[in-house]
Amino acid sequence: MGPQTDSDARKNAIDPTRNVVLRASAGTGKTWVLVERYHKLLQADVDPANILCLTFTRQAAAEMRTRVVDKLRTDESVDGKQRWLKLRDRLGDFNIDTIDAFCHALLREFPLEAGLEPGFRIADETEIHRFTEDALDRVMHMAPRIAQRDSDVALTLAEMTAPQMRKSLSKELKRRVESDKAQGLFVTKDRATAQQVEEDTRLALQRFLQNLPDGVERFVENGPVGHPRFAMLTKDLLRLQDSELWTGAQLRSLLERLEEHFLTQTGTPRKRLWNGYSAGTFPSKEDRKSHQEMVEASAKDLPGISQDFRAGLNAAQARGFRRLFSMTEKEYCQALERNATLDFPELQARALKLLSQMDEFARSRYRLEARYRHVLIDEVQDISQGQWELVKLLTQSWAEGLGVAGDAPLEPSIFVVGDRKQSIYKFRNANAQVFNDVVRHISQLRAEQDVTMSIKKSFRAEQTLLNFINHLCDEIESEKERSDAFKYESEDQFLNVATSDDHQPRLGLAIADEEGTCAVAVAQEIQRLLDNGTVKDPNSHMLRSVQPADVAILFRSRTSHREFERALADLGIPAAVYKGLGFFEADESKDLLALIRFLADPASDLRAAAFMRSGFVRLSDAALQNLAPHLASALIAAVIPEQVSKLDDHDRRILEQIRRAVATWLKLVDRVPAADLIDRILQESAYVYEVPQARSAQALENIKKMRSMVRRIQNRGYATLARIADHLDTLSMDDESNAVVEALDSVQLMTIHAAKGLEFPIVFLVSLARGAGGRHDSRVRVVTGQSDRTPSVSVGEYKTLEDEDETVSNKEETKRLLYVATTRARDYLYFSSTLFKGAVKGNSGSIAEVLPKRFLSVWEKAAQAPATEDTVQWTVDGKGAHSFRLCRASDTVIPSRDSDSDRTVASSDNDFATLSPRVRLPHVAASRVGSVESPNRALPEESSTAGKSSRLLGTLVHRLLAVQQRPEVTQPEEIGRRLREIAQTTESVALDENDHALSDAVTLYQSIAGQDEVVQLLQQTCIHEVPFSFFLPGETPRVMRGMVDCLVREDETCVAVVEFKTGKPRDEDRVQLEAYLQAARMFFPDLQVRGRLIYAGQPASEK
Repeated sequence: MGPQTDSDARKNAIDPTRNVVLRASAGTGKTWVLVERYHKLLQADVDPANILCLTFTRQAAAEMRTRVVDKLRTDESVDGKQRWLKLRDRLGDFNIDTIDAFCHALLREFPLEAGLEPGFRIADETEIHRFTEDALDRVMHMAPRIAQRDSDVALTLAEMTAPQMRKSLSKELKRRVESDKAQGLFVTKDRATAQQVEEDTRLALQRFLQNLPDGVERFVENGPVGHPRFAMLTKDLLRLQDSELWTGAQLRSLLERLEEHFLTQTGTPRKRLWNGYSAGTFPSKEDRKSHQEMVEASAKDLPGISQDFRAGLNAAQARGFRRLFSMTEKEYCQALERNATLDFPELQARALKLLSQMDEFARSRYRLEARYRHVLIDEVQDISQGQWELVKLLTQSWAEGLGVAGDAPLEPSIFVVGDRKQSIYKFRNANAQVFNDVVRHISQLRAEQDVTMSIKKSFRAEQTLLNFINHLCDEIESEKERSDAFKYESEDQFLNVATSDDHQPRLGLAIADEEGTCAVAVAQEIQRLLDNGTVKDPNSHMLRSVQPADVAILFRSRTSHREFERALADLGIPAAVYKGLGFFEADESKDLLALIRFLADPASDLRAAAFMRSGFVRLSDAALQNLAPHLASALIAAVIPEQVSKLDDHDRRILEQIRRAVATWLKLVDRVPAADLIDRILQESAYVYEVPQARSAQALENIKKMRSMVRRIQNRGYATLARIADHLDTLSMDDESNAVVEALDSVQLMTIHAAKGLEFPIVFLVSLARGAGGRHDSRVRVVTGQSDRTPSVSVGEYKTLEDEDETVSNKEETKRLLYVATTRARDYLYFSSTLFKGAVKGNSGSIAEVLPKRFLSVWEKAAQAPATEDTVQWTVDGKGAHSFRLCRASDTVIPSRDSDSDRTVASSDNDFATLSPRVRLPHVAASRVGSVESPNRALPEESSTAGKSSRLLGTLVHRLLAVQQRPEVTQPEEIGRRLREIAQTTESVALDENDHALSDAVTLYQSIAGQDEVVQLLQQTCIHEVPFSFFLPGETPRVMRGMVDCLVREDETCVAVVEFKTGKPRDEDRVQLEAYLQAARMFFPDLQVRGRLIYAGQPASEK
């Protein structure tokens, strides 16, 4: 029988009498097929309780359930209406769930058979972390004593530090089911002890030296005896000849010296001696030649000795790690059992064990086999080996005979749908090789025709893009002999069902030498599309204008989004970072973490520095330099350090405010719940109002998520802020996704993994040259033996053949990531990468590393194209050509930076208004508008208040006006008492009764507060010392920052900006007030705003 057409494959796939493995390429409507198949089962009078539909995410399960119910409800046929009336009250019997939810329900039904408490529950992430840390604490405490009796454990502990061991154990514990099996298989292959390995190596080296031409003595005599490196080698060789007892470390050192002498850096035999040996280090030219001939003749025998030694030591270390891992696993599982909880690996392991032992529970097996007669699995390429074993156990009786299912309206059936090209969840133990096992198992259930079918007609993308994806994937190199290879065969090719008549490129390249410049080019192209572009509406098929939500920017790794987020913000384009990108890398998360860590240990100068740089304080870099190294003292010392006097007015006022706030907050640490304290600080600091507008939605959701995390942590037994801070530090070392934002009108930034299952009219695949990122600091690597692969364990720097195979396997998954990314686009697809010397140079694990060589040549053409050209062509031999729009950044460029390098805390990029310029704007203090502020002689004239004294007086008077509840109080003694209280928390020296500054401040305060108008103003609703920042347009655009002395709500229609001045009137005062009025009008656009300048001893001036 010839190959099926696409329509035939769809028709056969929904036939409920057939077992089917459906290969569905991206966008071909696999969900529609699955829903149709489910409906066909219902039409055949199959009870919904007998149908099991499994998928991999709760969102996908919910969508599937909705579509199945909608299909059932909208069937207008006579039978359809009756079927709806019959089933509408039984929607709870529709088993459409994730595999985890199915396992949970299975164990709930058979808890005793599974050896569980009937009331078990799923542990949350905080409990899992606590159980893990407790288990690691106990094992690491016992490990030194165990090492005294177990040489393997001792050898393993010597290979790594305690933190490295904890991280390695923790990593393997998270995937303990697969890891435990792999470790067990590996350690049984080689049981030689470390002592046996060392003795075998010593004997092998002795034979190696005995086989040297002319013997060891001649080797030493004609060698570079004048070089210290060879002298050390000679000393070790003579010791070895004397058969002294050698330790493993000494043997390793000797081997390294021999390898340096006999082998190249790549481990191949030397053809010439190390170039560090000069001619003068040899006894003669003849000796040099003779020595080189000896090296060449003997070097070939050394690699095998070295490999055997390192492999033997690695096997011993693997056994030592295995013992510590088993202890950790036991402690952890006991904690789960004590608390009647399961984690997700244990959930699946228990369900798998239950099904494998069902023969022991005949009645329970009968109940299961009588129930699930039809199984449907979505996204089968994401299944792990363990999950597939579970499905096989559910269906194994079908191959044995129909059994209890014999009276059903249809024979039992299984339908699975997926796409091997989209298997990208290896880090979740998904295994692309399982797909072959799926086909093999389902083919054996019945003797029937081929169960595999393919659908290739895309309903998602424009034909131009489909043709390009066909050509691109067809050019990708394939390791066809591998079972997990990326393959793009005829069954995978999208159908060519339409002729494109595009007059503009639907493909694009954004190129630059720096990542930051690439980000600008991408942002500018998005701006162009928003201004002039159109896309086809998927429902009406009519053209419409491009909206921000039509655009997605996809990344290979979590660490790549910062430059693009910044570039979009600078253009005022709304953007949202989708889940899957670094939560703890977001500014607001860093700020909250800095706050929590400081409050947990306020004496730490390092934590104080992070807190001062955070958005809660925003001290300038100059201020931090002046306060260093005693930064903590500046915040918590009873007497402010002398360095404070070096700060400018703006920084000093900020520091004074935060000192008062910190004193209050620290009194509440561990006396009120941590989450409540954070809520209070967020409210008092008005932190959320400082969040840049362009990403405010994402920032606010991240703040909510951090508060929720703290509350959840404290509710799980982390009582003190110090323990909460430590727990958050641990979490920040792992990948944590951003809070999900309902970004209905924002450009989406996300990883390729997060984009799977989604589609967008416009897709930018960026940072192609960057690698996978992530932290690779585990000292133990366990390669699980899946399908046709052998398990291995590598400790330290040792690498097995399986490690190398794992590298190739990761590269194959990167090819699949490229396919997933390109197939997210409906209308336009862009690529972006930095160039090195005019070409794309991909790092290890990068998308660029797997791009076809002929496609990479397009980038070289683009780099050489003159500025006047805006397109470049990629011609595929015999298949056609593809036109790419060239996207280059304009002259104004944002350079690439680290995530922190541009965060000078004295300023923020934007508040209250969107900044449109694509450059970082200078910031200016409102007090310096008009001219540089110079000290004025304050009233009364006879007091000396110039310079520093005038600033001191102004600060004291402003503070008293802010805190004095009864401005009509004018007794000098009362005023003086309040001033001294203020001075103790504000200034570096206390004021005494005879201090002239005290009497001057009292006089100045009386001259201001005694004015009738001031008394009336301060009796109304007032807010003192209100910080602000706003954008100043003009030839030299700036961001202005300042602090209003007092905002007064005079009535329902008017607000007053009040500035108190202790010096003489100046023209600059009115300029400054005008700046403050501008800011206030942005705050209160619907109110009348007027200004008041109030001087000591003079009538108020209104503006």
